Amino acid sequence: MNKNIYLALAMVVIIITALGVYAFSSYKTTIDVKNLGGSPANGEYKLVVKILVNYGPFGGIHPLGSADVWIYYNGKYYNQSLTDSNGVVTFYLPPGNYTLFFTVFNIKYNINLDSNYEVTLNYAYLKST
Repeated sequence: MNKNIYLALAMVVIIITALGVYAFSSYKTTIDVKNLGGSPANGEYKLVVKILVNYGPFGGIHPLGSADVWIYYNGKYYNQSLTDSNGVVTFYLPPGNYTLFFTVFNIKYNINLDSNYEVTLNYAYLKST
């Protein structure tokens, strides 16, 4: 075969590899926290927890329903609930330092509840950090 054909094929492989590396470099498990503001109602803040499962660039992102989320306060169990079909569960908690435990993925996250917050776990299904 002609050397130019081999060179062209090599370039195509390099370009496809580079695109794959770029696409999967941002594919990782993340926890995003959004301060919703506001003051407590009846001495309690609203904590909205969302769980999304990211199946990669070709699988999309989908909410995870019926996922168990536990809340710990001062290292002791405080409350738990399941996410709805949209991957959302809402807690009403007094101010303080809490630990969220996403049982299905064995992930813990600490949060100081001094306002209303939304915590979103975007779980990379094929690769976890």
